[in-house]
Amino acid sequence: MKKWRYVSLTESDYSLVELGYQEGKKHHYRERCHAILLSHQQYKIKDISLMFNKKEDTIRTWFNQWESHGLKGLDIQSGRGLKPKLGIKNLELVDFVKKKSKNSR
Repeated sequence: MKKWRYVSLTESDYSLVELGYQEGKKHHYRERCHAILLSHQQYKIKDISLMFNKKEDTIRTWFNQWESHGLKGLDIQSGRGLKPKLGIKNLELVDFVKKKSKNSR
């Protein structure tokens, strides 16, 4: 017999996650909070993945992030995305690019 995985919340955790679901500023954050609440209500990962149109592994990752980091784990972590090719640390290069871009018009 297969054992289903659910997230169990204390009353205080439930209140925090519900507040995040209702008042979170980012859609992805509200969505992840909602998934945690649904799991607490005994919805299976398969059903939650269908509701949110996500892979089951994605839902499991949300659960893991919740269990290891709490609410902070439900937000997108810093450091993701494309890194800038030109940083402001090399001021000489920045000045050179500014001069060349002004002259090219």
